[in-house]
Amino acid sequence: MSTNEGYAVTITAHGLSELISAKEQGMKGRIKWISFGDRAYTPSVNQRRLQNEIDRATISEYVDVGTSALKMTAKVESGNEYAVREIGFWLDTGTLLGVISVPNKTLNYKTATTSLIQIFTLDLSVLPSSSVEVVIGIENLNILIDTQMMSDAVAFCRSQLTQTKQLFAHLKLSERVQKMELSNG
Repeated sequence: MSTNEGYAVTITAHGLSELISAKEQGMKGRIKWISFGDRAYTPSVNQRRLQNEIDRATISEYVDVGTSALKMTAKVESGNEYAVREIGFWLDTGTLLGVISVPNKTLNYKTATTSLIQIFTLDLSVLPSSSVEVVIGIENLNILIDTQMMSDAVAFCRSQLTQTKQLFAHLKLSERVQKMELSNG
């Protein structure tokens, strides 16, 4: 798995095992939380938690961007301030599915007075096919724009441009009529 920044997600053995077990039972693992911590290291497949988790947030929204990729967002609202150096992806059972961390690398920064909004594109090709789904939290940020939404926005803008051009043409015509009336009057 990787994020937009190209950082690899290390899938944990425990998380993979849970997905395989769920798939064998005709179920799916449900990704529910993304957590953030301040330690930078090389993740391990045997990891069961972040080294120093500070905040955890539900997933705000997601878009399926292909047969094996998901784009997700999470919003952290807390009074904590720290350099984000580790990120965890959690199943709804509480199992750590994957970890992003890079030695000596800051991935993001969370200030005490602002929210942290993080977007991830995860490549799920290393997981069993159709073995995960995403659980959305209460707050939908509406910042992931898909192709259909973008096409609708472009069509709306074009229609507004046409209406504006028609309005200006109408105003020019009205001015000409007004001048003609004044000169004939």
